[in-house]
Amino acid sequence: MEIWGDYHIHTRASDGQGHVADKFACASARGLREIAVADHGYGAIIFHQTDKKFDAEKRDVERANGLDSVKVYQSIEATPLNEAGDLDVPDATIARCDILHFGFHRLIQWRHVKKCPRYFIVNGWGTRWARSEEDLVEFNTRVYLNVLDRYPVDVICHLNHRARVDVRRICTRAAEDGVYVELNEKHIETLEDCIDTVLATDVEFILGSDAHRTSDVGNFTRVKSFIERHAIPPERICGVGAKPHFRAKADFGKGKENL
Repeated sequence: MEIWGDYHIHTRASDGQGHVADKFACASARGLREIAVADHGYGAIIFHQTDKKFDAEKRDVERANGLDSVKVYQSIEATPLNEAGDLDVPDATIARCDILHFGFHRLIQWRHVKKCPRYFIVNGWGTRWARSEEDLVEFNTRVYLNVLDRYPVDVICHLNHRARVDVRRICTRAAEDGVYVELNEKHIETLEDCIDTVLATDVEFILGSDAHRTSDVGNFTRVKSFIERHAIPPERICGVGAKPHFRAKADFGKGKENL
């Protein structure tokens, strides 16, 4: 299986190691053709994007793309903050992204947690039984659907990691909108119990190592095994057989206030 893309990589702009140039060099050495840096949104604890860091990262991405070797996309890994689906990224920043990732994260600033405590505390720190309660799964599903309604999302990260959702409804909607479900190297186990449901929809997949260390860029040992065991067709996977497609964002949020 030839892998040529890694669309979820962290840098020092959030909780990763190294800069864009380091990720670029590693990707080039491993024969990748495309990568995406996707650092955490503005609401994460301590290690998160800011306007200043995003600007610096954009300059780094532009320099890397000037080398005409590995294509580098700039994304941000946003977190839904509430039932309305508000993301922890300003509209103006989203409009400057090439890709938009989103998924649940528990290490979020208290000012957000206290406004939606069960969502963050039970999903983030509760037992599997508590996280599987029907009304919480339904709440999480509404959160994700509202994000898909409101934002030009491209990738759902680590689906069902901590925040469990109605997978059929989310993947059906994602397929309609051309949104990818990520095959995440760090959290691929979260799809084990639901992959048959995911495959029964028309949703496409995208590869993401979720590399925080530079040495992990392009490492898909677990994902490769998962793909083979579940016979996922390569033509459904961006980074293996399918060419990437990402939604236009330049006009997003014009005429609206930032969140």
